[in-house]
Amino acid sequence: MKGSWLILRAELARLVWTRSTWVTGLLLAALSALRALASVAASAGPGGASVSSGHAWAPLADGWRAGLVLGVLVLLTYSARSIAGDRETGVLRLAITRSATRGAVIWGRLMLAPIMIVAIVTLTGLSAATVALRAGDFGPLVEDGYELLSASELREEFTLGLLASLPGLWATFALGLLISCMARSATGAVAGALGTFLAFDLFKDALGDARFAVFASYVPTLADSSPWGELTGVARGFSDAGFSDALLRSALTVPAPEALLLAGLGWLVLIRRSL
Repeated sequence: MKGSWLILRAELARLVWTRSTWVTGLLLAALSALRALASVAASAGPGGASVSSGHAWAPLADGWRAGLVLGVLVLLTYSARSIAGDRETGVLRLAITRSATRGAVIWGRLMLAPIMIVAIVTLTGLSAATVALRAGDFGPLVEDGYELLSASELREEFTLGLLASLPGLWATFALGLLISCMARSATGAVAGALGTFLAFDLFKDALGDARFAVFASYVPTLADSSPWGELTGVARGFSDAGFSDALLRSALTVPAPEALLLAGLGWLVLIRRSL
């Protein structure tokens, strides 16, 4: 366990002091803000004239979702590059020789994932919310004088949607680690991780309900089937939007065991490979 903490501290320090981290953060914030701004502009048109309260919820959902979609790819790219990149540069051999086991290399990085996820969620959410306030308020959603949803109901929906997305984000990071352990180079690891994830996203509809047995169905993507994807409809008061209790339970219970399984497979691969 001590080795895992050492790896976590080292990876966290490297993450904080790397210039690309701050550039990526700016890109995440900018994308969330721009998507929210586009939603604000759309709501200002004739189609949004009948809404008299709660104008900010839809831009928040749109902007936050856009930031999280990019955040998923950031998590996957970072984790895929981590171990494979350190193997290429010799850093991995040095770490294992001096202070950490091969298992600690995996678990220390997996412990880093929640910190990155919280940072991405917070940054994109604040950016989208700041711009969304230009559209109006976060009050009850009122259209044509009729209250579709109260402010407390909307806050609850957003909270549940966000919580349901977190385990899937963690499992996405674990997938990158597994491919990083398997790949021969950092470039190959990133390409393999992104290719695997995007291929599933493109073809998951063909799997029908079986796709919900895979963690990637519960993270925000371009072809979104996650609880978060339903929030864009909820924020507009659509009667057919919203996630079921069954989807919520699956989103909260399916990804975490799969994350541990992926990390365990990565460990098995790593202990059998030469460094």
